[in-house]
Amino acid sequence: IIVYRSYALYQENKSYNILRGTIPDFSSGDIELAFTVNGEKTTEAFPLKSSGYKVNSVVCENGATAEFSEELWGLVNISPNNNVKIKCSIDFKNGTNLIEYLRNLNSSELVEDEYGNLRYIGGNPNNYVSFNNELWRIIGVMKDIENSDGSKSNKVKIIRNESIGRYSWDNKDYGVGSSITGYGSNDWEDSMLMEVLNKGAYYNRTSGECPTGEISGTNIKSCNFTNTGLTDNAKEMISISVWILGGSSNTGFLTPSVLYERERRTNVYSGHATKWTGEVGLVYPSDYGYAVGIGRGTCLTTSMLEWDKSEYCKNNNWLFYEKIPPITLTPVNSDSYNIFYIHSTGKITSSYARSDWNVYPVVYLDSELTLENEEINNGSNTSPFILKQS
Repeated sequence: IIVYRSYALYQENKSYNILRGTIPDFSSGDIELAFTVNGEKTTEAFPLKSSGYKVNSVVCENGATAEFSEELWGLVNISPNNNVKIKCSIDFKNGTNLIEYLRNLNSSELVEDEYGNLRYIGGNPNNYVSFNNELWRIIGVMKDIENSDGSKSNKVKIIRNESIGRYSWDNKDYGVGSSITGYGSNDWEDSMLMEVLNKGAYYNRTSGECPTGEISGTNIKSCNFTNTGLTDNAKEMISISVWILGGSSNTGFLTPSVLYERERRTNVYSGHATKWTGEVGLVYPSDYGYAVGIGRGTCLTTSMLEWDKSEYCKNNNWLFYEKIPPITLTPVNSDSYNIFYIHSTGKITSSYARSDWNVYPVVYLDSELTLENEEINNGSNTSPFILKQS
């Protein structure tokens, strides 16, 4: 610990070993220091500069004042009061909360929708985040997402930057589970892809078998996620959440707001689940809709079934993947087997669950996650946000 005394003509250094599990106060002549983390006494050693901690406050007794230098990682500008022993407490906070950071970030790339969700918009915003040892992207801060215990909280929602491969949403044969046709079932709770993402090879970072509609005479193909599946550290950062599975017809005037509201209702094919509690899902059509930047006013009032007619709606939208369009979580509620996907032309359309689609996993993050070195890691693809568990 280095203490700079502004009223003296010298710099005083004192080093001292802090035994594991104990934190004695630091005392140096007429200066005495103590520290806490997030307002609580802790059994950790005095935080190093590299730890990612931030100074929340410095409080000195007997009318003394002091400042904490982030650069020097010590107290500076110490002002005594009549040479009385100075006692200062330094409170560290365990990084900057991710949600708090995004809420306070003054950026034209972050816009709040009419439902109170904060969303990244535009062709290529700085919303990259390092997760699962890969690049993912922040969709936004979603308001009042239900937790597994029934409570609600705001959560950051992210999507993998690249597809993990082409697989069926579901391809169960007629009479198996909720499938009553040869086209698979659009019930996510009973989906074969859901199993892969939350219980199977992807979730367990192994190789195995995945659903496919491309191979004639079979409904499975080999898949290997030993390098791309979820790590244990990534799983600890995911918030188990309730995903609403409301569907929509594939006709009519489907603006982003219309789809958003329908996605959160209970209109599904008879007998299919209206909600699902889990960890890894897919993007909603409305997430794609609300990611548009330039031309936003026009696009948000245009049916997404006709977005292929507008260059703005797709070309100024970071969730548009022209060559590898993704499947979504939302079913067509007028039948048991069709689901929505983002077409390569930019519009929203639907097709069989049994078909193979590019899969981009989506998760909600734990609300307590913090950022590490956010002054340096600004969310660009070369300097993504770094997540840290508090």
